[in-house]
Amino acid sequence: MKFAKYLFFCVVFLHSFSNEAQNLLIRVFSQKKIQSIELEVIQGSYQVHSAEGFLLEINDGQSLKLQVNSLNQIHVAKNGDFIGVYDTLSLFQSSHFDYIRLSPELLNNSNVKSRQYEGDFEISAFHGHIQVLNSIFLESYLEGVLASEAGIRCAKEYYKIQAIISRTFAKNNLDKHSDQGFHLCDAVHCQAYYGNYQGELKAINKGVKETHGLVLVDSNNFSFPTFFSANCGGQSAETDQVWNTFLPNYISHEDTFCIHTRQANWEVYIPKTKLLTYLSKNYFFDISKRKNRHMAFNFRQNERKTFFIHPSFGIPLRDLRSAFKLRSTFFSCEPVGDKVLLRGRGFGHGIGLCQEGAMEMVKFGFSYKEILSFYFRGAELADWNSPISHW
Repeated sequence: MKFAKYLFFCVVFLHSFSNEAQNLLIRVFSQKKIQSIELEVIQGSYQVHSAEGFLLEINDGQSLKLQVNSLNQIHVAKNGDFIGVYDTLSLFQSSHFDYIRLSPELLNNSNVKSRQYEGDFEISAFHGHIQVLNSIFLESYLEGVLASEAGIRCAKEYYKIQAIISRTFAKNNLDKHSDQGFHLCDAVHCQAYYGNYQGELKAINKGVKETHGLVLVDSNNFSFPTFFSANCGGQSAETDQVWNTFLPNYISHEDTFCIHTRQANWEVYIPKTKLLTYLSKNYFFDISKRKNRHMAFNFRQNERKTFFIHPSFGIPLRDLRSAFKLRSTFFSCEPVGDKVLLRGRGFGHGIGLCQEGAMEMVKFGFSYKEILSFYFRGAELADWNSPISHW
């Protein structure tokens, strides 16, 4: 039995994803270079294996300390006692109700907030730091995604929406990191995933459970690409305005539900010289011309645009957002003394679901199906275990 469990990580990518319980392999703390990590069992017990087989078991309240050494191996200690040095470790939970707390320390000796997870783990030394992969059932993974992406205080009806689009996104991107040996990571480009809460968040649990297996497809039964951002600023964006790729599923439309919410508006001051230097250096924008300076300082967006000032200058708004760390590309400019005031709308890329808009629609009594139809026009619901034309 133990040997069969140990083989799991060897066959995870051969899984057909047609069974009731789909397993995903998620890299956690993916943006961090971990020097050492403490693993503490919060509930239940975990069996620990090396490549040679079973090592030990850790139970409630017990912990392991793992540290990468100069030979790119993992030094393992239990309660301060040296256990051994290994290339990889696998941890297997005894039941679905077991979970563990991970507390990493980074290579610069700074600490990261600990997180708790359920599922199994594969831990290895990777280029001088520790890599942690979490093997977890899809539906349990979604509970962690919902808490990380939407927060823990939303209505159940909203969590149904987020569960469906996050489930669809996961299925559409199962090969995103396949060349690295796992399906998805916990960064926002894959969906934020900062741990599980083991049934503590009932609205999230119900939102996932009541939409079990549901995904979005188009009218031809092809998988529907799902995207979301915090706030669209009152008008959704088209994909070519953000990623230079046009998807016909996403045509810009007005969204009045989000315009009075928390992240609907923002302001940033940028020194005029800093903006002009950036434009001149990166786009050969002639800042010696008074007319050009005037256009840059008085740029307006009443409706979403793709380029700053005019398309002929070839300055994508997405580049300015990245360079100046702006909340969105949906902004207008106004000169104020030696600075330029950027008055912006929304938070995020603005494509697909507007989270704050959807939350407002829930308050007005719209159902999750009606809200999905508003943001994902032409999409239909399907069970991901049923035949789907293209994934």
